[in-house]
This record gives sequence, C-alpha cells and structure tokens, in this order.
Amino acid sequence: MTPLTSFLVVVCLCFLLCLATGIDNDTVSDFYAADRSFPALRGALALCGDYIPATAVLTPIGAVALGGYDGMIVAASASAALGILLVLAEPLRNTGRFTLGSILETRTTGNATRIAGTVLTLVVCVPLTVVQLTVAGDATAYVLGLEAPGAAQVCTVLIGLLIISFAAFGGMRGTSVIQTGKALLVFGVILVLTAVAADRFAWSFGTMMEGAAIGGGGADVFHAPGLLFGHTKTGTFELLSLCLTVSLGSAVVPPILMRVSASLNGPSARRAARHAVVMVTLFYGGVVLLGTAAAAVVGAQAIVADDPRGNSALFLLADNLDQEAGGRILFTVVACAVFVTVLATVAGLTLASAASLSHDIYACAVRQGTVTDKQELAVARWAIMGLGTASVVLAVLLHEWSVLFLASFAAAVAASVILPALVYTLFWKDFSRLGLLWTLYGSLACCLLLQIFGPTVSGQPYSLLAEYDFHWFPLQNIALVTVPVGFLLGWVGSRLRPRTPMERTQHAEAETRMLTGVDRQ
Repeated sequence: MTPLTSFLVVVCLCFLLCLATGIDNDTVSDFYAADRSFPALRGALALCGDYIPATAVLTPIGAVALGGYDGMIVAASASAALGILLVLAEPLRNTGRFTLGSILETRTTGNATRIAGTVLTLVVCVPLTVVQLTVAGDATAYVLGLEAPGAAQVCTVLIGLLIISFAAFGGMRGTSVIQTGKALLVFGVILVLTAVAADRFAWSFGTMMEGAAIGGGGADVFHAPGLLFGHTKTGTFELLSLCLTVSLGSAVVPPILMRVSASLNGPSARRAARHAVVMVTLFYGGVVLLGTAAAAVVGAQAIVADDPRGNSALFLLADNLDQEAGGRILFTVVACAVFVTVLATVAGLTLASAASLSHDIYACAVRQGTVTDKQELAVARWAIMGLGTASVVLAVLLHEWSVLFLASFAAAVAASVILPALVYTLFWKDFSRLGLLWTLYGSLACCLLLQIFGPTVSGQPYSLLAEYDFHWFPLQNIALVTVPVGFLLGWVGSRLRPRTPMERTQHAEAETRMLTGVDRQ
C-alpha cells in the first residue's frame, strides 16, 4: 500500500469515527468536555494524544540523532513534564471549569480574568497550530515525494481543512477518539521500530551506542554535553532553559487543561495523569532509542543533508530498515502515524481556542450568561472555522520562514504565565486579583520582549529575520528568566494589593469545590 493510499484510508477512518462519536454534541458540557465522562484509562490515552504532537514525534528523534547527550536530556525533560500535571490534575478537575479563563476566574469576579485567559489561550494555541500545520505540510510533501514549488503549502491547506472539519463536528468526544487512536498507533509504531532497530544490532544496546557515536562524530562528541548549543556558558544556559521550557510548559497548555476537565471526577483525573506519566516516559524512552538508532544506521551527516533540523530522521531510519526487509511497510506506517498525530493535535488546539472565545468572551463577557447552549455551540463552531482558516493562512504565508520563534514563544508563555497563574490560583490562599493580572500580563510582556530581542527573531541564520540583527538577549529559549519573573510578579502584586473580602469569599468557595469536586460552569 502506497503512502497516498494509506493517507486516504486513514483520513476516511478518522472522519467516520469523529462523526460517529461527536454528531450528538448538543450541549455545552458535551461539546467542550464530553459531559465529563472519561474514565481514567481512556482519559490517560487521550491525554497522551494531546501531549504528543507531531513535533514531539519528529523533533526529539532528530535532536537525539544530531545532539547526542543534549538531545537525550531534552527528551528526559519532556517525559518529566506530566509530573507537573500529576499535582495539578485533581484540583483542576474539581474546579468544574474547562477553559483557562474560567479556571482562573475562580479567584475573582468580573470579566477581566476571563478575557486575559482567552488572550493567553490564543497566544499559546495559534502559534502552536501554525507550527504543527507547517511541519505537517513539509512532512506530507516529503513522504509523498512531492518536490514541486508550493507542494508543501498545498498539503498544509488540505490538512488544515480536514482538521477544521474534525474539530467543528466532533467536539471533545470526536477529537478524544482520534487522540486515543493516535496514542495507540504512535505507541505501536515506536514499539515496532524500536524492536526492528534493536534486532539490527542483535539486541545489543551497547553496540547501538557505539554505532551512534561513530555516526554522530565520535564518542567524545556524541556522548558529551554541548553538541546542540555549543561548549560555552551560553550553550549551557540554553540547554537548561530549553529543558525548563519543555518540563514546565508542556503540561499546562489549554488543550491539556480541557482534557483534564473531561474526566469523571478529581480522583479519576489524578489516576489518568498517573497512567499518562508512565506511558509518556516509555514513549520518550523509545524516542531516545530511535534517535540513537538513527545516528547509528543513517548517520548525522546524512540526516543533516536531508533536513538540517533533523525532522526527517525518523523517516530516514524507517526507510533504511525497510530496505533491509525489501519493502516500505515501516515507512508507510510511520507516515500514517505522523499524519494522524497532526490531525489530532491541531484539532485539540483549535477546539481549545474556540471554546475560550465562545464560552469566556461570547457567553460570559458579552452575553453575561444569558445565552442558550445552541447559540453558544453555533458560535463555537464558527470560531473553529475562523481560527482554523486564519491558522492555515498564516502557516502558508510563513512556510518559507523560520517558525522557531513561534514555537519558542508559545512554549515560554505556557511555562512562564499559565503555570504560575495556575499554581497560585489553586494552592496559594493569599493570591489576589492584582497578583493574577500582573502574572498574566506582566509575564506575557516579559516573554514578548525577550523573544523579540532574542536570536530567534534576528541575528542568526535560523532567525525569523535572518538578514537583520537587533538582538541583545542571548538565549533563544527564554524560560530561564521568564519563569521566575512570572512567579515573582504574582507574589509582588498580591503583596502590594492583598485580597478584598469578596476575593476571600470567592477563594473559600473555590477551595470547597476543589475539595468536593462540585461542578460549576
């Protein structure tokens, strides 16, 4: 079966599953949170699906193959990220909220918090959607062997239209089925590829590591730190900042928060997070092995020659292993897994963005809670189509540009703004409205300032504006500075203007909900 035929079969199957499970979404709770009906194991699989985007399948394998020790450290950081969610999952579910703005609004009254939550949701989700669509277009064109100018952009548009349909019709139930199937498919592919690669080296991982060292430039290079960012102080800080971004930001992006809200109850959400931690740890263990195998089998030079970013390392490894078996089965299965991963991830991001606009802005801020479920769902579906179309247009326009800026910025905002706000909201009784707004807007401004004047925008060959140089901040990953700033701003703002009596009452009600799990929109 050719990759194109496989793609068509996968698309039809996904669309039918999405329609079958999501066609009866006629209430707000059902469309946004699947009526909070997911048991722990199903929630864990869907959570893994949300947590593993296409970039998590392609980029870490290339990072290990090209970065050796550094790439392994980054993969370990990614596997540790869900430990954060393990702490947050139960109180998050017990708030009974499903958007970032509504969760943060448990602390205070008024629309300012919901509006700020919507701004942050869009700031995180839209850039990540553009990055996923860009990677998807490139990967699809690569797999299908399309080298004509504009082929990747055409693939991006077609994939984007499919994803808009999935999210608009399926809602949380439909996207959850795709996420669950994607997680099982990706885990299966990683397991099979790992087994085939290990068999190539007679199940001797020492031999595989020796081959990786040879293919990666020598043992003193591949097994030593500094291969990704250089043996300098700046390189060390860069690696530390990247690990901090991955470990703190990945677990609190808005689709993950919505996924937690779909659990049956608080204990079920905690168990789902616990199961997901084990699954994701095994996944990244396989990623490290596959990256090592890619360095040994394909070689770093061949990977860089094919794609300087290393995103094709998985395809090259599968193709190489296929050649030994005399077919293209592994390559085709990997291509389908990546394709389903993109569909599920972008559908989740688009649904989270649309939910924030329709629920927090339209239903709560504009209509003050007087809207019917039918009206809100209509706005949500229009929002999905609007946001999806805008993301596709941006992905096409930015296709020849470096999207590293968007990925770095979105991840830094999640780690530096959303995480401090959630931790303080859920666990610090003295967190005030001023402290919340300072965290949300002050840390966001800090992230924007450092990212714009960092090397991802100007001054380097990989920069967005490579021909200009106005950067003064040395790190492309800014979380090492912005995460402490986010926590500090929340503490200072809360000390300058303590909680009002109304905020104390609000917190007491929120604390009761977090302990009892009483639902409230």
